[in-house]
Parts: sequence; structure tokens; C-alpha cells
Amino acid sequence: MKSSKKMLLASQNMNYGASSSAWRSNPYHYMDSDSLVKAAKWSEKGKFQFIFMADHPAVREDLTTHAPSATIDPIVITSQIIRETEKIGIVLTQSTTFNYPYTVARQLKALDVLSKGRIGWNAVTTNDPRIAANYGEGISDRTKRYERAHEFIQIVQALWGSWGESALKLDTEKGVFAEGSRIAPINLQGKYVSSQGPLPIPPSSQGQPIIFQAGGGQEGLELAGMYASGVYSVASDIESGRAHRTSLNQITQAVGRNANEIKMFMGLFTTVGNTYEDALNRRKEMLSLMADELPAKVQHLSSLVGVSIQESNLHQPLPEELQKHLVPNPYQLHSKRAVELLKKGLTVYDVLAHGVTEFHHTVLGTPEHIADEMQEIFEAGACDGFAIVVDQTHDGLPAFVEKVIPILQKRGLFHEDYEGTTLREHLGVPYQYGRTN
Repeated sequence: MKSSKKMLLASQNMNYGASSSAWRSNPYHYMDSDSLVKAAKWSEKGKFQFIFMADHPAVREDLTTHAPSATIDPIVITSQIIRETEKIGIVLTQSTTFNYPYTVARQLKALDVLSKGRIGWNAVTTNDPRIAANYGEGISDRTKRYERAHEFIQIVQALWGSWGESALKLDTEKGVFAEGSRIAPINLQGKYVSSQGPLPIPPSSQGQPIIFQAGGGQEGLELAGMYASGVYSVASDIESGRAHRTSLNQITQAVGRNANEIKMFMGLFTTVGNTYEDALNRRKEMLSLMADELPAKVQHLSSLVGVSIQESNLHQPLPEELQKHLVPNPYQLHSKRAVELLKKGLTVYDVLAHGVTEFHHTVLGTPEHIADEMQEIFEAGACDGFAIVVDQTHDGLPAFVEKVIPILQKRGLFHEDYEGTTLREHLGVPYQYGRTN
């Protein structure tokens, strides 16, 4: 039986992949615009609603053995891929803490116009001191960062709307480019940021970029409820997804918005195999290339399940006497799943290969199994869709597009083609132009 509700999918595959060893299979991807465009085209072939680009403008990896986990630069990459794609949206991350509202408003609206309405902004408050140091600043407390974020977003929205919707004339006979009286300064002065405006950019096909939010806590929920049309959730299972959705609905309705205006996405790491064993062996091979990370992963696994696991036991099931004392840590992601896998008798190494120490939920197996798990989470109301991060972009993304997407489409869970041309149409969210709050 086909589903009546369709899930939404984001492709988070503009870096090497979810595995930290993925760079070794396609080393030049980070620096090669042809490779990046190829990944974008695979995402568009799969009919993903949008490409999602996180950002981290600082070095956080040991570059001796690890590649940067973020892209080379979201603005630059987006300017490359909008020329080589036609319909897929692009949501890119820009900080509200280490930026100026005018710069963000100008760059994103310019990309939105040039892409014919396909841009979204993932607005984040940044708390990494390494990023702060790169901008010659310190980290403000959480309250101040979110106060600044509210001001920042309101000013960006006002700048986006500072060019009147019908101001552009392009009347070559009369020599009238635009109706100047409808292009007005905003003159907004906040506690943290300000701008005079106006922005010399007319509306795009979707009016203005769509706002996304990523981040937890009450402050993050309030920011999403006020401004966002999309949320990148930290949820990792049905229970946490439903809880996030409930909290988000309550906040959204409290500020007078329809909860359906916000689409919530759960991050999902995927490994596709012809069989479960194929997928597991693929992940074990990638794990074998991360030998320097194993001690930390074993320690993390120990904290998830409440017992001390020794590295000498990596390739053996956990002894029965230890299995009796396994207790999932209620404050850490994937702890229940880690306990379940260990109690099934899997080796410690195989449990690690299942991604229980990773940030997002990891699904590995046949295309049918991956589709089954996505369907279960989606139909349980834990999210509106998923941000898919494959294990290795160069071959994992084509495998997902060619093997998993058709199953979702056959089941009526995912659209078969783009119904519109703008990101708003892809997501089914209301039109907006300028500041409305």
C-alpha cells in the first residue's frame, strides 16, 4: 500500500562522507569543483529536495591523518553548483555570531536570485572558541548569542524585503530600471547589530531564502519557532524525534504560527550493501583505516553501556558476566542501541562498525532494510524527512540514489520528480518576503 504522505530528503554530501577515512578513497574531492558538482548532480538525480551544507570555519581535526570535515567554503561551493544544477535547493550555513547581517543578507539573496529561488540559510549561533579566535573575538554566553541571533535574523529579513516586491521595472523604452520610492532603508538598530540598508537586490522566484535552524535547547526551539521553515534535529530515534517535534509544535503555535510550516529533518548516516554482511564489512574496512580513533571509540562505547570494555576484547563478543551489567546511559545518543547490539552477541568491533559512537543514527544493510528503517521512523511521526550522509560520497551517494531512492518511490514515500522549481515549492512552506515578525 502506498503512503499518502511524502518524506523530504536533504543530501548532506558535499564533503568526503560520514566516515573520517572516506578521504582516502577520493582524496581530491575537497579541492575539486568538478567532483563537488558531480556530487550535487547525483543529489539532483535522486530528486533530493535540497543539498545541506554545514560549516565550521576553524581547524578541529588533526590534519596529519584527517581531512577537514566541513566544506572548503559554503558560499563559494554554492556559487559553483547553482550553475550546474536546475531544481535542487541548496541550504548553507552562516553564523549569526561572527558575521554582519548585511553581508549575509546580500550574499544569500544574490545566490537566491541567481539560482532562481533555490537557496536556504541555516542560521547558527557559534560557540566554538577556535572559530571565535579566528575572528579575533571571544565567545559570549548562550543568552547573549541567542539575543544577537534574533536581532541578526530580523535585520536580514528586513534587508531582504527592503527592495519592494514590484519595484523592479526594467522599462527600456522609458529608461526606468526600478521604482526608487519602493526601495527604502530599514534603519534598524539593535543591542548587538544594526543596518541602514536598503539591499540593492530584487526578489527571487521564491521571494527570499528560506531560514533553517540547527541547535538544541529552549533557545534553539524559540529561534526555530519564530523564524524557521526547516529544522535540522539532533534526534536520533523515534522517541527523541517525537519529543523534539512536540516541543517544536508547542513553541511554533505559541508564537502564532502553524506547526506544519516547519519541516523537521533527522540526520542519518547510511551504508548500502547487497547484503547486510556486505554493508557491515564495508564499514569494518573503513573502521580499520581509523586505528588512531579506536581507543576513543572504545572508551565512548564503555560510557554508553555502563561497563569498562578493554581494547583486547575488540574482536570478541562481550563476556556474559559483563553483559549482565549493561545499562544504557540515558544522557547519551545511541546508548540503547549499543546495549541491544552487545546483547545480541556481536563483537565489540562489529558494534563500533554499526556507528553507535557517531553523532547521527547509522543505518547499514540492504537497500530494502535502509528503506524499511527510514519508513518506520518517518511513519512514526519522528520527523518530516532525513538529512542523508553517506559513508563515502564518491560511491555511497550513487548507491543510495540508484538503490534506496527507487524503493522509497515505489512505496509512495518519496516523490518521483520535482513538482516545482523553488526550494519553497520543494518543501511546501508558505511564501515570505521581508520581515513579518
